Amino acid sequence: MIYVVKANGEKEPFSEQKVKNSIARAGIPENLQNQVVDNIKKKLRNNISTSEIYSQIVGYLQKSKNPYTSAKYSLKQAIMCLGPTGFPFEDFVAKVLEAQGFQTVVRKILSGRCISHEIDVLAEKGSEKIMVEVKYHNLPGTRSDIHVAMYTKARFDDVREKNKLSGVFLVTNTKVTGDSITYGACVGMKIISWSYPNGESLRDLVEKFDLIPLTALSSLSTGQKQELLKNHVVLCKDIVNDPLKLGVLYLSENKVNQIVSEARSISALRRD
Repeated sequence: MIYVVKANGEKEPFSEQKVKNSIARAGIPENLQNQVVDNIKKKLRNNISTSEIYSQIVGYLQKSKNPYTSAKYSLKQAIMCLGPTGFPFEDFVAKVLEAQGFQTVVRKILSGRCISHEIDVLAEKGSEKIMVEVKYHNLPGTRSDIHVAMYTKARFDDVREKNKLSGVFLVTNTKVTGDSITYGACVGMKIISWSYPNGESLRDLVEKFDLIPLTALSSLSTGQKQELLKNHVVLCKDIVNDPLKLGVLYLSENKVNQIVSEARSISALRRD
């Protein structure tokens, strides 16, 4: 039996179906899915890392007739690249909430009963007024533990009454521990991680509302991505809807057209 090593160091048996399911989520044609799986199976060895399998899949997709499919498959990595500070991910989470009908303000200072707090995202919809604690990690195996959940609840308790808050969310780009989930359920704190809760995880919401971060674009350099993120441009669809947002990069018309074309192609891809 072939085992794979996950980002957190745990081992599990290789699952051909699990690989195929992950590819299918990216809206990749079924014939190409089978080709990718066959290519992975040829290169399998015991204790291969999931990151190496990921790299092999991305490399194969980039060389295929549909190279833009690699961008949607690389969604988790693209979100991981919303760094190195946590600010771009806070802007991204605000976009996710806005897609659900919330009005948002990022990095808002609220006075509490004891001290003042900078709130990552303040989200309002109807009678809801939500404090959102955003935890960005740049390593895939990192989990937000119980200390993060308890810290978030303590901050919420301090600012809740004075600011008439109705709820608190904890949102992270990786995973949370079981204790955090149990604690969140006990105290009424909604937790959203990369894969939790089922149907409303960060991955589910990004896919549902087509919120592909611009870090998925291969036509932009790392420096150009950082400049756009600094100017609160975070999504491929931001560029498609308003190409003038690229003005801060002082690019040629041909380069702008290339970037917009790639962003449009990525946004046009649909998941099954």
